[in-house]
Amino acid sequence: MSNLTPLFRPKSVALIGASSDPKKYGYWTAKGLIDSDFTGDLYLISRTAADDILGYKPYASISDVPGPVDLAIVGISPKYILPVIQECADKGVKAIVVVATGFGETGSEGKALENEMVEIARKAGMRIQGPNCMGIFSSPVHLNASTIDLEDGPMGLVLQSGNFGIDINFNAKTRGIGYSGWASIGNQADLRFADFVEYLGQDEDTAVVMMYMEGLRVSSVDDGRNFLKNARQASLKKPLAAIKIGRSQAGARAAASHTGSLAGSEKIFDAALHQAGVVRVETPQELLDVGEAFSRCDRPKGNRIAILTDGGGHGVMATDMAERLGLDAFVLSEETQKKLRDILMPHCPIKNPVDLAGTPEHDMWVFDRCAEVLLADPEVDGLVIAGLYGGYCDFSEEFRQLEMDVAKSLVERANNSDKPVLMHSMYYAQQPESLTYIRKHGFPVYGSVDAAMRAMGALVGYNTHRENIRKELEAAPPLLPEDRLAKVGAIFENVRSQNRVNLVETEAREVLRAYGFDIPGHLLAKSADEAAKRFVELGADKVVMKIVSPEILHKTDAGGVILNVDSEAKAREAYEQLIANGQNYKADAKIFGVMLTPMLPAGVECIIGSSYDTTFGPAVMFGLGGIFVEVLKDVSFRVAPVNAPEAERMLREIKGFPILEGVRGQEGVDLPALVDAISRLSHMVAELKDVAEVDLNPIFAMERGIAVVDARIVLQSQENK
Repeated sequence: MSNLTPLFRPKSVALIGASSDPKKYGYWTAKGLIDSDFTGDLYLISRTAADDILGYKPYASISDVPGPVDLAIVGISPKYILPVIQECADKGVKAIVVVATGFGETGSEGKALENEMVEIARKAGMRIQGPNCMGIFSSPVHLNASTIDLEDGPMGLVLQSGNFGIDINFNAKTRGIGYSGWASIGNQADLRFADFVEYLGQDEDTAVVMMYMEGLRVSSVDDGRNFLKNARQASLKKPLAAIKIGRSQAGARAAASHTGSLAGSEKIFDAALHQAGVVRVETPQELLDVGEAFSRCDRPKGNRIAILTDGGGHGVMATDMAERLGLDAFVLSEETQKKLRDILMPHCPIKNPVDLAGTPEHDMWVFDRCAEVLLADPEVDGLVIAGLYGGYCDFSEEFRQLEMDVAKSLVERANNSDKPVLMHSMYYAQQPESLTYIRKHGFPVYGSVDAAMRAMGALVGYNTHRENIRKELEAAPPLLPEDRLAKVGAIFENVRSQNRVNLVETEAREVLRAYGFDIPGHLLAKSADEAAKRFVELGADKVVMKIVSPEILHKTDAGGVILNVDSEAKAREAYEQLIANGQNYKADAKIFGVMLTPMLPAGVECIIGSSYDTTFGPAVMFGLGGIFVEVLKDVSFRVAPVNAPEAERMLREIKGFPILEGVRGQEGVDLPALVDAISRLSHMVAELKDVAEVDLNPIFAMERGIAVVDARIVLQSQENK
């Protein structure tokens, strides 16, 4: 396990590069460390400073410090840094934060310097945060080793952009919410997102882990897979939320398969966050919206929410948002409606949303009394209050005081309930006294209905994410044949010996069969007469005949498939036609022969495949075939491997899932068979590191069982192995 205690709970800190010049970084950081009242020993290191820096005696070198040092903050120029890192190693420093720029982000020379620095640190057992970062903050020990004025609170934030940290902190201050731990990780030369997620995920002072991500280190797929593993474990204990910027296709490998062409790097990253239970948001505002809700609210037991509004339009907007977010704005029970009718005027809608319809202008306590009824309803899992609250203070001093009294009562009710309460107010931007009180002492307040509903959606969704992760981790993987690796190894060795990466279909079928797929029999013919014999040997009424060539991957495009061959004579004719079509398509193509396999009954056409992502490694894909994959791109992805629970969620994610269930009187397909195929393929590609891409396209899904109609496997090129 990664132990970041020296970073977040150091007993002693040294600032290397401290300065008495108020215009320099070394002065700002020293002042921040002193002003934050760090609970441990603080040492300021400066080779050039006078006898005093902000009341502290400076040391010329960390070697001169009389006591042990857990954490060193290094803010000196890169050209001087290697000897300093070595001095820290000799001193026995446990962790270093390198804030300086001029390393890997600048090019090859900076990258080489970065690597040397990490090598020195690792030999000494030190860990490095950064370089090219803005420091670290830890509430439990009052450590602020950054140049940002950060405040204590329940949120953990890990980020790659210092400017983003400044941006979100301005917003956090207006909400009166701060951080348990805050880390700007820069180039991730040593410590990565995975390390910080693991630590903060176990930190008792952290209620929610938030991330601003530009990307993971792509030095190897281990970094991506470690992040997925650690984030998934952390999600079992507390919620995680992230912004991941960069939705372009940059980094996606050129692909010969449908799976590869559909699997842009961003789709796989999104799938990984989903698997890890991380709530993905789009803006800094939304990240803080979600973080505040997780920090201040109880987790709802279900998705049934009540909406209380003093404006019909806001109530309808909230109800529309609820449906999109998977929240149930259900019709309240007759008992609850009766209690509300006793409070409200006859014209007020009370089914849900509950619309106060102007009543607060005459009796503002209806907010409180209705909230009491709704929170007491055992069918209600959460409450959203939307509309004008916070604006009544403009009417008069009497209304201002009344609004404050109601706010205090609402806060007390929310704090005594185990259900989350969120509020939207049109007057959010004006920060009236009543809203400030609610936010400070009770529950979150948002400036838009969308923000409030998305925050409630995140609260409800977390329970689902956590339960999904638990089920996936507890599920057994598919049973794989014991002799699979020997069989597949021989096939791959033969393919490599011919300087190929493309397996022909007969080889791909044997690989799948070795992993327990139920593949129909096939025979290979190398002449027209042999095709006739193979037709008889198969013993099928009708067969499919396909050209077999490592250079003709898309056989249909080359006229390389003939269906419904039902006699020896037609088998001969089909053989000749297929060979001619192949030669016309690619004159110099190496043709191994023609494969014969029985015609299969038609079913719902599906595609299952895999591609190799540069960050997360093998990933698996599922979708409906035909137009659904070619045009609509209605597919779902996961990082491999997945077990049955996650594979089933992949099925249910696609828009075309009702077709699999059965529509308009048609029987549904064998969903367990599809689930097994997805899971089985995912474990296969996770185990076979040599595989770059797989396409099982199409697969026919039937009422009972599935049939793999066409299979293609591509190996990693030698340089990517």
